[in-house]
Amino acid sequence: MQSTSLLAVVAGYSALLAFGSSLAGAERLERHQRLVEQIRSGLSTGAISLPLPQALGVQAALVPGESRNASPTLSLIDGSYWLTSRSALPSLVASSVLLEVRQNITSSIQSERRDQLLLIAVAGMSLLLVSLLFRVVLWRGLMKPLQSLSDELSRLTADSLGQQSLDPVGQSRELQPIVEAFNQLQSRLAEAWQRERRFVDGVAHELRTPITVISGHAQSLQVELHEASQAKLALIGAEAERLGELVTVMLDLARSDAGRLTLELESLDPELVLLDAYERLQALAPDRLRLAPPFEAEMPRITADAERLQQCLAALVDNALAYSAGKVQLAVSASSDVVTLHVRDQGPGIPEGERAQVLERFVRGSTSIGTRGSGIGLATGKLLMEAMQGELRIGDVPEGGADLQLRFKILAPPPAQ
Repeated sequence: MQSTSLLAVVAGYSALLAFGSSLAGAERLERHQRLVEQIRSGLSTGAISLPLPQALGVQAALVPGESRNASPTLSLIDGSYWLTSRSALPSLVASSVLLEVRQNITSSIQSERRDQLLLIAVAGMSLLLVSLLFRVVLWRGLMKPLQSLSDELSRLTADSLGQQSLDPVGQSRELQPIVEAFNQLQSRLAEAWQRERRFVDGVAHELRTPITVISGHAQSLQVELHEASQAKLALIGAEAERLGELVTVMLDLARSDAGRLTLELESLDPELVLLDAYERLQALAPDRLRLAPPFEAEMPRITADAERLQQCLAALVDNALAYSAGKVQLAVSASSDVVTLHVRDQGPGIPEGERAQVLERFVRGSTSIGTRGSGIGLATGKLLMEAMQGELRIGDVPEGGADLQLRFKILAPPPAQ
């Protein structure tokens, strides 16, 4: 926009310069023609005789030639500009003699060039002034309002949609229609978001009751029925429990999206957290789940939600047991600023190019083909870790396999002995 305006100004001054130059040239030719007519008239009446006085800056002479109409020519002689023309005299119309008139127009051309330089200087100053004024107008009329609008938009969150409408009165006239359209869009999005949130919350809560009833009756019937039926009831109970866990995870995801995920943060001993997880999960695979030896140095404490952290470890252990056939080890390590809880398996691992993808919802890696899963276990772990100001990373085990890591920054030094 600015470059277009400057080009328009340049084009305007260029046209003015060209017009002024053309006008000055036409005026010189007209003056020269009048001068020639005066000399011809004076020679015819005898009022003027040749040669003319040199002080006039005009030279006239009779030269041989044929009578013809030719435009005056401009020539540079010894640093001076001369305008020369030839014409026939009325008294010598039958002869081959022409009147040659040369007029010194150096002062006229120099004056024209001074005017042109002055116009160029004025044009340059005008361009500079227009550029500065345009920057001020652009900043105050467009850039500053856009920056203010951008700041207001950046403060909006999914949970505050429809609650913080933008004020169109405080915006520039050009931005007011955009702000009003955005407020209308925000209202529609807020309404759709509220409907989705109520739907997810309602479905999650409504599903919990029948799932609990199915699981409870399956456990009761296992005691009463014969062995063949007990295996079927055990499968029903396991699937009901799995469905209940899935509903819980979906409810957590919905609460996180709505900004309503609550945490109870406290100072925890990482080694005790890992031991608790091992005791809880050891029954899932007694012959596969292993607990690494204690960390040799003093272990710093971490800040996290104990129940949510156990939920993360359970999701990682379940993932490792499902996608590998060997041992699964729980371990803890620490560096100068990070404490890491490890869940290491002996499976095929996760290719580096897929690690960011498998942390997204409902995405499974290429090594999960042929295994059962929902694709939200790692995504839930990532979500909970971010809520606890931690990080879920995927690494490699040197001997082969995946190393799923829950990393916490050390917020306080280890307790003194």
